[in-house]
Amino acid sequence: MNLLIKLISFQMIASLLCLIYGQGEFSQITIETNVDSAGLFIDEKFIGVGNKFQINTETGVHSLIIVENLKEWNAEIIVDTIHIEKSKDLILNYNFKPSIFLNTNPQDVSVYKRDSLVGFTPLLLEAGFNELNLEKSEYTGAIITQKEISNGQIPELDYIGKPSKKEFYGSTLYKVLLGTAIALGAATAYYKLEADDLYEKYKITGDPGLVDNIDFYDDQSAGTFIAMEICVGALIYFFLAD
Repeated sequence: MNLLIKLISFQMIASLLCLIYGQGEFSQITIETNVDSAGLFIDEKFIGVGNKFQINTETGVHSLIIVENLKEWNAEIIVDTIHIEKSKDLILNYNFKPSIFLNTNPQDVSVYKRDSLVGFTPLLLEAGFNELNLEKSEYTGAIITQKEISNGQIPELDYIGKPSKKEFYGSTLYKVLLGTAIALGAATAYYKLEADDLYEKYKITGDPGLVDNIDFYDDQSAGTFIAMEICVGALIYFFLAD
């Protein structure tokens, strides 16, 4: 949207200037850039994409717009007004500032150039600085130079805040309690099934010798069930207290 507004504004200005200063004759202009995929517009008319253009242009005043890359949303734009004189060829050079990528560990680090905030990492920067200050709450600060960034260095900021509390979920205690609760549940089911099976035999045979075994398995089932409830209760408690 910003690019479109600029293009429309310069078209209106260029049209007015051409009406005032246009002479009806042509001269050749050569335009060179340091970007291979630059897009060129003269008086809002698209000329082409490349890094060198030779155009026969009517003498007078013309608006010039060079877009670093037409496929990029926030590409750098160079805007200029050129005066073409009769029978005088013109050579113009336009250079875009190279960009470099800064990343840090951890990310979301504040980046300062002198006292001015540039942005937060990860960040695409324009070249042309000596060094940057990196700051993040509860982390050590750092200074990094343009050369270090260009060489791919990723600065590490050490954490100096309070040690983070380890969550109960995933801790060793959580695994022990969960595993114990599962094992006790399985044992409870086993003892209960054994007691029920012996009781069915007792009803059929009336063998008094089975009574002691039934009581034993019932007691074991009750004990393991109580222990399982304790483990489940501990899990709930630590989850709520975390």
